[in-house]
Amino acid sequence: MNMKFEEISFLPFIFFFCSLMIYPIILSASMISLHDLLSLFRSDLYIQSLKNLLLFTGIAVPVKLVLALFISGILSGFRKNKLVKILGIMYPLPWAIPAMSAALSFRWSLDYDFGIINKMLSDLGLPKVPWLLTYPTAMLSIIIFHVWKWTPLWTLMLFAARQVIPEELYEAARIDGASSLQMFRNVTFPLIKGTFLICLLLSSIWSMGEFEAIWLVTLGGPNQTTHTITTLGIREVFFYGNLDKGIAIYFSIFPLIAALVVMILFLLRRES
Repeated sequence: MNMKFEEISFLPFIFFFCSLMIYPIILSASMISLHDLLSLFRSDLYIQSLKNLLLFTGIAVPVKLVLALFISGILSGFRKNKLVKILGIMYPLPWAIPAMSAALSFRWSLDYDFGIINKMLSDLGLPKVPWLLTYPTAMLSIIIFHVWKWTPLWTLMLFAARQVIPEELYEAARIDGASSLQMFRNVTFPLIKGTFLICLLLSSIWSMGEFEAIWLVTLGGPNQTTHTITTLGIREVFFYGNLDKGIAIYFSIFPLIAALVVMILFLLRRES
């Protein structure tokens, strides 16, 4: 009787979840045709945007998480140091700053003629770099900004995960003569692996949906070469009024995101 009541009481949540998550996906799919999806793969701009999405995510996510692991280790190892405490308080500021302010400031600092970065290079006798004027440097600038903006969040999550590891485990490892690398591999990482996988999942999804770093720093330029799926879809819907094409663009990467989510959730379940 209690089991039946629990199953019935769970139905409102299932209905709410389906109406909030599943129905919009089905509705979006019903608004596009196979022709809309196939036509995307004949578009050079779409192919370039898809490549940029994979490049951006493939570089930014590992860099963010490796930096987060490293910095969280420093903050944990020297957390009693007053200077480290002060730096720990200031460190999350890039993530806390509104994206609009941070991106526009970053864009101005990279300006070819008036940016502070090129001014510093000139003062050092080095040539100016066209940060936002060529495809390779523009993509690099976007990735740098995104990594700078989001690494503090993942650092805080991994730092928090490290705090619940019993100090006795490290003391036992030191007695056994374990090096810092061995302690990380055999003690730290196995105990924070679940948190790390959650960071990997969220970071991957949010990187694929990144808009501010691309739109506010490069506007998809130069010559529309730094668009990703997110900015391309916005461009089609709001600038050209192509609602069907915009929905098709977004829906085209749904299988990729779904496969990524399933894979990481499988790893999480196996870990638990």
